[in-house]
Formats: sequence, C-alpha cells, structure tokens
Amino acid sequence: MGDLIVPDEGARVASGRALVEGAAPDVLSPQAMSLECAHCGTRCPDGSPRCPKCLRSTNLLVVVDAPPPRSHRRRWALAVGALVLVLGGGGAWQTLRSRRALERVRPIPMEVPPQANDPLVAGAELQEALVRVRAEHDPVGRARRAAEMVHQRRQAALVGEGEAVPAPRSPDLIWRVLPSARERVSTLDLARLVATLLRAAGDPAVTVAERTAPARPDEPVDPTGMLGTFVVRAGDHVVEVAEGTLTAHGSVAHQALDPAALAGAIAAQSALELATNRGPRDRALQYANAAVEAWSTSPTPLLARARVWIEVGGSSGLDLADSDLRAAIALRDDPAAHLARARVLLATDRLAEAATESLRAARMAPAWGSAGLAMIALGPVLARLDASAPNGCDGLRRGRAPWTDDAYALCASDVPDDARRSAATRLLAGSDDPLRAAYAVRSLGADAARSVHGRLRMGSQREAARWLMLLGHGELAALVLGDVDGGL
Repeated sequence: MGDLIVPDEGARVASGRALVEGAAPDVLSPQAMSLECAHCGTRCPDGSPRCPKCLRSTNLLVVVDAPPPRSHRRRWALAVGALVLVLGGGGAWQTLRSRRALERVRPIPMEVPPQANDPLVAGAELQEALVRVRAEHDPVGRARRAAEMVHQRRQAALVGEGEAVPAPRSPDLIWRVLPSARERVSTLDLARLVATLLRAAGDPAVTVAERTAPARPDEPVDPTGMLGTFVVRAGDHVVEVAEGTLTAHGSVAHQALDPAALAGAIAAQSALELATNRGPRDRALQYANAAVEAWSTSPTPLLARARVWIEVGGSSGLDLADSDLRAAIALRDDPAAHLARARVLLATDRLAEAATESLRAARMAPAWGSAGLAMIALGPVLARLDASAPNGCDGLRRGRAPWTDDAYALCASDVPDDARRSAATRLLAGSDDPLRAAYAVRSLGADAARSVHGRLRMGSQREAARWLMLLGHGELAALVLGDVDGGL
C-alpha cells in the first residue's frame, strides 16, 4: 500500500467543520482538497471512507480542486456596484458642467413681458411664409428670401423720433400687421420676425443683433434715441431688416444678443410702449428696470429708461433721466444720447449745458435733421458759448430723412410763402416730436399751437413750449400749454 495517501487528520476535521458551518471552502483555504479513486477516477469529498462508485476504500488519492465558480448573484452585485460608481461619477461631472454652463448663461429676469420668454417661435400665421423660405437650399438663400419677403410685405412705418412706441408683438402678429400703413413697427420687431423665419427653416444659429455703429458716419445709430437699431446675424452675413438686404457681417458693426439681452430689449420696448401710451406707471418702470438688469452691456436700455422717467417720473424723473443718459453716454458716445440729454437739461432750465450737448450731437452727426433743428433753436445761446457752432439750416439741407426737406423749406430764404406753409403743415402732421412740432408751429401760428396742445402728451407739450420760447414765440408756447389767451 505504498501508493496510499492518508489525508492529514487535522485537515479532515477542518474540512468537515467548514461543511457543517456552511462556509465556502475557498474562504477557509486558498486550495480546496478532494479524493480521487485510482481505480475508477471518481472524485469524492475529502474525508470520504470509500469511493461512492466502486466502493473501494483503497487508493483514494488526494487532489487539489480548481476554485469553484463564484455565484452569479455576487457577479451581478459587483457589476451593479461598478455601474453605480461610473454613473455617479459621470452624473457628478455632468452636474458640474451644467452648473458651470449656468454660470456662463445669464438668467432672464422674472419681471419681463410675456413675449420675452419665447420671442422667436413661429406659429400658424407664418407657415406659408416658412414654405417659401425652406424652398431655398442654402443658408444664404434662405436669409435673402426671408429679408425680401418681410421687406416687400411691409407697409407699416418704422417708429420715428418722438412717436408713441408699439408693444412688442409675437412674430406671427408682426407678420400680420406689416401690410397696414396705419401700423408702426420697430427694427427689433422686424429682426425678431426674420430670425424666427430662419430658425424655423433650419438655421438655429441665427441671432438678433444690435447695430453698434451707424450706417453713415454723419448720422446717429438710432435717431429715436431710445429704441436701438437691430439687425439679424445669419452666418457670415447680416440682414439689414429695415432695407431687406444682406450684407457681409464684417461691414456692419453689431453685437449679437444672448437670450437675456434679447429679453431686455423686448422689456425696453414694452416699457416705452406703456410710457408713451399712458399705460400703468409702475409696470412701465418695472419693465424698464428689468431691461437694464438683463442687458447691461448696451446703452439702449438706459436710454429707454430715461425716456420712461421723463414720461412718468414726475418731478424727480428728469434728474433720474439725466443720470441714465450720462451712464448711456459713458457706454457708447452717440449723438442721439447727447441730444436726448440736451432735451432733459432744457426742461430743467440749464440752457448752457443743453446747448453744449446739442452742439456735440450736431458735430458728431452733421447730417442729422434733429440736431440741425436744435442748433437753430439754441442759436442765441450758442452764439455766446461757441461762435464756431455749425449752422442749423445747413444740417437740414444735408439731412437724408424725408421730413428734412420740409424743415429746410422753412429755413431757406428763397421759398415762397405758400410753399413754406405747406411744408410746415406736412412737418407738423408727420410726427409728434416736440422739437419738430415747435419748428412747424412757428410758421403756422396760433391754430397749429392749439392743435399741438390737443395732440401731444403733457411732457411733450412742455418741451415744445420751451423750444418755442427759445425761438422767440412765447405767445405760441402759452397756447401749446393750454392757455387759451396766449399769455404767459
């Protein structure tokens, strides 16, 4: 029995204890042992007295078992644990990235008009137009088609200087009112409409942008001095929405608006609409403040809030408007902002400062008709301050706006009286701007002054009266303010 191997008794006891206690053999020992019958090759547990097959009790050889396979449950537990770790780490990384992205994207203020929360969505009214835009096979063709369609459809006039501002409409409603000559739209309205068409047609990168420099160096960017001028950035091109043309983006100074800035621009127009149409004072100021908060990189919301302060701010509104105008000029030196400040200074009887601001506007924009009118009205004050002040009539002669032809006719010496009166009538009927109204009333007389009193808002009446005082017509100024006798 030289080939008989007798297992160690201690090992058998330990193995038996392990089986009784239910412990896994590979936990107690790194090498599990079994017995193999040398006669038939059958294996039996370590410690068996005989082969379970041939029942021999001799030649039971000790062999080392391979490690038993781990249970599927344990494998699943390990796999699930690893997956949780991976997903947890990935989720943490994604959360961190999201937080960093939120830090870069400025939130839209809560106190904005409803149109500011979803400003570039195409509804049912635009579906027919979208079919025509989508028919173009490249982004440039789509941008050109959208610009031409909006321009050809538009009969509504752009908001002018001193005019009441329309509310910001949805893109569908803007499209609907364009054929009406009685309507007014802003360049922001047109830019939102064009951008909506292009985005819905498959160009998601299209954005509304503000023009930051004038198309011509002798004019202001925005003659209204409160609304701003807007275009559409479409790839390497800019859509000039007022003219319906496409221009290389490098030839137009502009700044694209992110969602918060666009919401601010819409809030500014809403504030101006309420202020210039006798809307709720608190809501107008709420929207104006939201515009400044959301769009802090541009002077336009400050200019808009200044106009709101003038319209609804009461006795302290002028000082607050002056503060906003000075801040706007610090952001961008623009002639319209200087002339807007001159109007505020005139209202507070600071004539020398008003003349200085008007002079800056006229020198920065020599072909701007409003600056030319201010030079004429402030002529006596400017003569004492600066003998080299530009001639206001020359500014009207160089002006490109349609109304400047009629204004120049009142200034030129060789115009017949009948033609002069016709020009003044057209000038007065064409705008509610107080400076333009005062200049026309000077030629038309008392009846025109009374009509201005009935047509203009209180703040505009006061400004028109002050311009008439500077022009040497105190009796007409009194009629504008409602003094039926024309006395002061």
